[in-house]
Amino acid sequence: MNPSEVAKITQNLQVQLSELETLQSMYTREELRVEDLNVLAHVNAFVEGRIPDLPNYLDLTVNLLVDKQKFELCINLSHEYPDAEPDLYVRNHKLNKQQHAAINKDLTEFIGGLNRGEECIFSAISWLQDNAENYVVLEQVEEPTIEKNETLVRYWIYSHHIYSKSKRKEILDLALKLNITGFCMPGKPGIICVEGTTSDCNEWWQEIKAMNWKRIFCKISEQCSESSEDFLKFRTFEERVFHNNNIKCNHMDMGELFKFLEDHQCGYIFKDIFGVEAKSNSSC
Repeated sequence: MNPSEVAKITQNLQVQLSELETLQSMYTREELRVEDLNVLAHVNAFVEGRIPDLPNYLDLTVNLLVDKQKFELCINLSHEYPDAEPDLYVRNHKLNKQQHAAINKDLTEFIGGLNRGEECIFSAISWLQDNAENYVVLEQVEEPTIEKNETLVRYWIYSHHIYSKSKRKEILDLALKLNITGFCMPGKPGIICVEGTTSDCNEWWQEIKAMNWKRIFCKISEQCSESSEDFLKFRTFEERVFHNNNIKCNHMDMGELFKFLEDHQCGYIFKDIFGVEAKSNSSC
């Protein structure tokens, strides 16, 4: 990374710290939470020039009461913020999938209409306070029961990146709730494999892709015509991190990923996902 890039990231992080300090003066610790204080300390140390390594992205959670309804605003700030949009996701236990998708889509469009280079977290909070109640249905209508299609599928999901802790938790929690197996590899790029019945995997995918992503898509879909447990390659769903020995590299070790896939009889998929043959050792 050249000096001008480092200087720009340092400037952006200074803005993030200043904005966070302002928000902390306005909200209590219960209302505004920094998800990882070690990351915050790393950001401060990097800005002050005490360490050369880039910090991880800041994850914040804002808890708001709107018309007696609790909303969570999950925020992930990349090194490019405020020049790039923040990664935002709104949660409320009374919202169904469609309502979650609608409120997050509208919030994303609102943030996208603001000037880049300017702080916008408080604007997002204000928008949520003004509009959140419009998405809540107090009396849920019971949805008709749909008979499950027991056909088994496996989806290979490719994302530009997966850093946000709130998204990673949602990916894991929803998979466990729906009895889906597979894994999630965070980082850049992010890779997710989900396998299970068609209905369960579709429900998981519809909810996850409704989040605010820079880019995410189902790259490969595999299907088993018969309900056979031999089709399933994973016993549980877990997050897997394949660390690269090069501490200056933010990417995962692709050699370790390939070994993991081979151990689960999925090595064949590596070339289909990345377009290249696997190598025993990965470089940055």
